[in-house]
Amino acid sequence: MKKVLLAISMVVLSLFAVGCEKTIELTDEENRMIAEYAAELLLKYDRNMEQKYYDDTTQFVPVTEEITTEQPEVSEDTTEDVSTEETVSTDSPTEDVTEEEEIPEVAVETKDFDLGELIGNSNVSITYSHYLILDRYPSYDKDGVYIEIEAPKGYKLLVLKFNMVNKTNEGQYLDLYNMGIEYQIIVNDKKSAKQMLTILLDDLYTYQKNLEGGMREETVLIFQLSDGVVNSIQNLKLKVSLDGNQKTISLN
Repeated sequence: MKKVLLAISMVVLSLFAVGCEKTIELTDEENRMIAEYAAELLLKYDRNMEQKYYDDTTQFVPVTEEITTEQPEVSEDTTEDVSTEETVSTDSPTEDVTEEEEIPEVAVETKDFDLGELIGNSNVSITYSHYLILDRYPSYDKDGVYIEIEAPKGYKLLVLKFNMVNKTNEGQYLDLYNMGIEYQIIVNDKKSAKQMLTILLDDLYTYQKNLEGGMREETVLIFQLSDGVVNSIQNLKLKVSLDGNQKTISLN
């Protein structure tokens, strides 16, 4: 900076003083040009200016100061405690049991109750047989491909078995899935869970098939229950709902 100022001073002095021998007269326009040139040099090389200089055709651009926002520190002590209580979305096809108030007393059918009556088809008999508690259930999908449904860690599969029989000599096409039948397992009269949605060929919930005359077939309903609930089973009931009609069947 000092060198720049010295250079400017020398230029100005050389114009105004040539010893004592000669004095140069400058016009007003020449004086203005010298003053502007000196000002430009000062602005161009002064590092303390809060502006950037680009060229003669570019205006001065103010330097924008970068703003940093400090984020508040999160203390580990403020972390919410996570409840260990089981909660399940009712929209999930693999939902776990949900806590409920004690289920009010209703008329309970025996395990021999025929679901064919509920769906209004007297030509077909659908009755409960037995249940299994498994880690995985092997079966076939609707394309005949072998598959297994496996329970996640900490859970078991509750598999209800049903016997389906065509009581006539003619084929009976059943589309139970589009009938909108809902199934709900009730454990110890206090906890419940809805059926799983699967693509198994023998799934009673999604059953869409022609049952040939006189044919007998085994079908299943599958529920997913936590280990704790499975280990505490004392009694089981199955609630079946269709178009506002409900039947509760004892499975013990």
